[in-house]
Amino acid sequence: MGLDLVELVMEIEEEFGLDIPDYEAEKLTTVGSVYEWLKIRVASFSPVACLTQRVFYKLRRALIANYNLERRTIEPNTRLTDLMPLALVESGWPFLQMFIDLKTPPFKVANEFLGWRLSDQTLTMRELVEALIVINGKAMAPQRDSEEEIWNRLVGVILRHSNVTRQQITPEASFTKDLGLD
Repeated sequence: MGLDLVELVMEIEEEFGLDIPDYEAEKLTTVGSVYEWLKIRVASFSPVACLTQRVFYKLRRALIANYNLERRTIEPNTRLTDLMPLALVESGWPFLQMFIDLKTPPFKVANEFLGWRLSDQTLTMRELVEALIVINGKAMAPQRDSEEEIWNRLVGVILRHSNVTRQQITPEASFTKDLGLD
């Protein structure tokens, strides 16, 4: 699987708050196969779990982009200070806020307001995700997507990630042959 497809899988994971195992991702060669896979997975998750996963993947993607971290190092129980020094967390906080596109207090306020004590025993990714959900409240209210909404969200991800038109994105379209992703 090429870099374009790996990045697309990560964007789909973030959009839907799901983890697509590598062995399954390799089988998803058409837009339709991804759509069918998503319909099954989205229906099997509770809306609250999906919200937590969606925020986690969004946060993980921001950490990877802003701090050049490896995806495998960022798990729910990972502490921020296990990933990077505290000074780096603080200096990169404004960029992290912009990238995750969620309301977050300034770093010093977050450290005090949310009760975080960023030290050797700093908060975990799970705790940060929970705090982000609380802060963003009703704007992130969990809900189930219809099949049409799943399709539209998938198409939106593909459009953002590739240089194709909406008309080219059909269930039969191959990511490599028809959409030019490698």
